[in-house]
Amino acid sequence: MEPVKNNINSNPLSAEGIDFSKLKIIVVNNLIWIVLIFLVINFTSYTIIRYTQDRYESSSEIKLDVKDEASELGINMLAGEQTQSTDLISGEIEMIRSKLFLEQVLDSLNLDVSYFSKGEVLNHELFNNTPVWVDFRIENPGYYNQPFYLEKESPETFSLTWEEGNKKISGQYGKPVRADGIELTLTQNKDFVSEGEIEFFFIINSHDVLLSYLISNLSVEPLNYAAKTIRIAFKDNNASKAYAIVDAIDKTYLHYSYEQKKLATKQKIDWLNNELTQIELKMEGFEDYFERFTLKNKTNDLQEDLRKTIISINKIDSQRYEMSRKITELNKLMDGLQAKNFSVTPSIRQVLPDYLFKDIDAVQTLLLQQERLKLSYNESTLAYREKQHEVDTRTNKTYEQLAELKTDWMKKLQEMNQRKANLESAFVNMPDQNTQYSKNQRFYKLYEEFYLSLMQTKSGFEIAQAGTTPDFKILSPATVPGVPISPNRKIILGIGLVTSMVAIFFFIGFLYLMHNKVTNVNELEKISGVPVLGVVPSSRYSASEGLHVISHPKSMVSEAIRTLRTNLDFFRTSGPQRVIAISSTISGEGKSFLALNLGGAMALSRKKVLLIDLDMRKAKSYLPVHVPDPAKGMSTVLIKKDRWQDCVLTTNLEFFDYIPSGPIPPNPSELLLNGEFSNLLEDLKKVYDVIILDTPPVGLVTDGIQAMKRADISLYIFRANYSKREFLYNLQRIVSINKIVNVTTLLNALPSPHKKSAGYGYGYYEPEEKGNVDKIKSLFKIKA
Repeated sequence: MEPVKNNINSNPLSAEGIDFSKLKIIVVNNLIWIVLIFLVINFTSYTIIRYTQDRYESSSEIKLDVKDEASELGINMLAGEQTQSTDLISGEIEMIRSKLFLEQVLDSLNLDVSYFSKGEVLNHELFNNTPVWVDFRIENPGYYNQPFYLEKESPETFSLTWEEGNKKISGQYGKPVRADGIELTLTQNKDFVSEGEIEFFFIINSHDVLLSYLISNLSVEPLNYAAKTIRIAFKDNNASKAYAIVDAIDKTYLHYSYEQKKLATKQKIDWLNNELTQIELKMEGFEDYFERFTLKNKTNDLQEDLRKTIISINKIDSQRYEMSRKITELNKLMDGLQAKNFSVTPSIRQVLPDYLFKDIDAVQTLLLQQERLKLSYNESTLAYREKQHEVDTRTNKTYEQLAELKTDWMKKLQEMNQRKANLESAFVNMPDQNTQYSKNQRFYKLYEEFYLSLMQTKSGFEIAQAGTTPDFKILSPATVPGVPISPNRKIILGIGLVTSMVAIFFFIGFLYLMHNKVTNVNELEKISGVPVLGVVPSSRYSASEGLHVISHPKSMVSEAIRTLRTNLDFFRTSGPQRVIAISSTISGEGKSFLALNLGGAMALSRKKVLLIDLDMRKAKSYLPVHVPDPAKGMSTVLIKKDRWQDCVLTTNLEFFDYIPSGPIPPNPSELLLNGEFSNLLEDLKKVYDVIILDTPPVGLVTDGIQAMKRADISLYIFRANYSKREFLYNLQRIVSINKIVNVTTLLNALPSPHKKSAGYGYGYYEPEEKGNVDKIKSLFKIKA
């Protein structure tokens, strides 16, 4: 008899593609988790929609344009002053976003107090539809931005609580109520419309909070640069409030932009007026200088004065020379007159006055008479002395007159000298005065030209201010939004659905990648390369109940074991199949259960069967028979302490015997290696038709490998969803290294793909437990 050789691949086959059988098992086994993931994610989407406040957006569109009526009057603006610029849109957008502009918007809105109705989860703002109106006067800033809860005590009275109920005051509608640092006046709103009783509270908003609220919810963006259009939008949880704010922004913007345009022109005109005033003051200073210069210098033409000064100096020099000459002649005359020896030259006659000529002539005549008398008389004579006295008298008188004339001429000469000195001093200063005068004249002309230019510019701005108006058109006014922009229910539900499907996909994919257990027959055949003898389905019954094929003969497990018995007859046709070794990698894979029930099934076919427990390292928790003496078994037989005939126990099933493992020896592997074990098998073959060896797990110890070598058929057990995939490679390694032949595999505890109550294919019937779908239906009370 030639043994059937196993066709085992030397290299394990890697799984290619998707194993749909494995995938199906993973889905079925985790169906509850998959449904829970789907429900949790979609319930989260519903919760987001349910407990998220609706958010509305109101918007308007404005066209920016500027009409310059001043240019139609023929007045050109200064360079750079263009009513339209390339960055007009950007400038206007920044202006709308500015705090200065938004503060004006706040002034036009009544947002100082916000009114709310308190809900179980969300609060709803009552904009323009509030049961009371609140006027306030706050001295303590701590009252800002905190809720005041209103409780109605009577139709005319109320109470307010704040700071989480720590403070409370009561009051009457229409009358002020006061607390420390605050005064409130509540007025009932007769137009308030309510569907029922509400829990009401209000908040007094600070200026900074309101400004931040506008800035954070306002969006201004360009629509078309070429068309100069912008879009103003505001988002809020209250549709009416969003509309009111956008409408206020539009109105304030039209007014504000017009005022800003006028303000810009007005500021320029004010600057021009200030400059003109400064220039006028400077020009008045120059005019005063010119006036003082003219009065001081008696002229305003210094070049002509310079020429006249030179002429005057020359003239005075001539006069001085003439006067000096006359004084010199006069001195000679006076000296000669004192010496009584003088002569009157023609030059002296030209300079002396006429009245002196008579006296000089008289003195000359007396001197001649004296000389003549001297010829006739002695000097001591009376006639001579009288003549001498007369000469002296006339001479002294004439000398005194000449001295007075000399004094007068000397004064005139001094005056001439002084005049010359003054003229010379003025002549020296005239160039500097001329330079300063010319410089001041140039400055005056420049200021005069600048003054005229500014006056012209001012006139242009004044006309431009009167003729240039901004023409900003509202193309699309603000409207009350009817549909909220968020939350978008369809998108959120769609995201929830897609997210749940993606999460389920990744969850299944993760389980698929992390699942390293043997799940189906195809995987077993593909990876191990060892023929599969059969499949035993899973069962809800416990393995400790004894022989399953006896207690539950109509079950699918019993039918599978009977099929396994039949397949063993076809597995090896070239010789007898006397010794069957049943092995597995680790404990818990159902090796002992299948060995027991396979032996029972073969015994039912009236074959004499012996089941030997070779797991001498671990005592069985359940046995097919009662062991009267635990000290006897295979371990004692192999050491020849007992005969095997003394250790055989008869079960309740006819033709089915059992040999227990016996006491635990110190060297189980060595007991199977010696020849006694082979001799024992030869002796047993003479008595029994089939010998089944229940070996220890070969993945833990080598005892089972020794048994597999001596068996006619080795049945290697894998448990579905329990045995790991590397156990298949372990089987390949064991068979290849130990040259074991006639090895076949079996997949145990395979879950049934269809959890139905009928049929195993042969008319058998066994009610099965509910599957995952039935569990889910019963869990959520879904009627199938």
